[in-house]
Amino acid sequence: MKAIITGGGTGGHIYPALAVAEELKNKDWEILYLGSDYRMESEIVPAANFNFEGLAVRPLPRKISTKIISSIFYNSKAFFRAIKLILEFKPDVIIGTGGFVAGPVVLAGALLGKKTVIHEQNAYPGITNKLLARVVDRVCLNFPEAGEYFNISQKKIRITGNPVRPRIFNVDSERAHQELNLQTELKTILITGGSLGAEVINQNVVELYQYALQNNIQIIHLSGKKNYSLLIDQLKKWGIDPEKPQLKIIDYLDEMEYALTAADIIIARAGATGLSEITSSKKASILIPFAGAAENHQLLNAQALQKNGAAVLLEESELSGRILLDKVREIIEDEEKLRSMSEAAGALSQEDSLKKLIKVIEKLTSE
Repeated sequence: MKAIITGGGTGGHIYPALAVAEELKNKDWEILYLGSDYRMESEIVPAANFNFEGLAVRPLPRKISTKIISSIFYNSKAFFRAIKLILEFKPDVIIGTGGFVAGPVVLAGALLGKKTVIHEQNAYPGITNKLLARVVDRVCLNFPEAGEYFNISQKKIRITGNPVRPRIFNVDSERAHQELNLQTELKTILITGGSLGAEVINQNVVELYQYALQNNIQIIHLSGKKNYSLLIDQLKKWGIDPEKPQLKIIDYLDEMEYALTAADIIIARAGATGLSEITSSKKASILIPFAGAAENHQLLNAQALQKNGAAVLLEESELSGRILLDKVREIIEDEEKLRSMSEAAGALSQEDSLKKLIKVIEKLTSE
């Protein structure tokens, strides 16, 4: 069997796609991944040992501007190249996990009569998936409420949850600490702004760093590649040595499972894939939704965890170094609260999500 998988732009689209790709590969499927030729997937997917073809896609501007002409030109080229690649590869199914690159690929597949599946990670669907839903065979959802935003037959919809890479589960704690050169007996805070980093979070961590150093607490900080130097300069300006053994400042970490396992509490954005990894790791979290997310979907994602006692919600408009530190202290200094939030996160984990999505794919291709 053969599958073309597409999705990209951010880790939130790439990692569910890779989870599916790895599982199908384990079942002896042949995989071809089509992604943007200049976004994250162009590095991450080949590094994961999958065949990758880059397409010269560009996002459609959300407001009317001259950029729309360039976008239409590039996406038209990508659409016809996708047709060529599909005809050559002859896939049994085409699977899209969102991001603008999925648009021309899945559309090309549908028009060629190929079986097609899309997966939506968020409580409010992205524009690419909303458009594609009309022409695909199956629409798989993480949040059931997302189905309300698709004007399609409910017969197409399947609730699968969000597929998480199997390596995220059941990582040995001692090994995770060893890989990151951390001490197992110390509390650890993980700060991550998602696969691209988050400058607004990085700008409000000085007080937290000072508190951690004074109280013998470790910090893993995934800054994002473009924000790494700015963060290092900021810490030095405040007299904090970024080389201290307690501090692990990393621009990008592919082995996210080690950071998740080593952490006692996680400060993060609220993208659906990141939240699935947090709940799968059974960790308490402070969530700072990206205020610019389409239709404020990250806020909706975070509210789902907050409602179940698994997370504390802190909106960008309320964020400051002092408030962030206070929120951390309320959790990390209260063992019972830390335990109960971790248990609540674990209760939301959907460890069978990948199996459910694979079952949808296998059933569709057997029809």
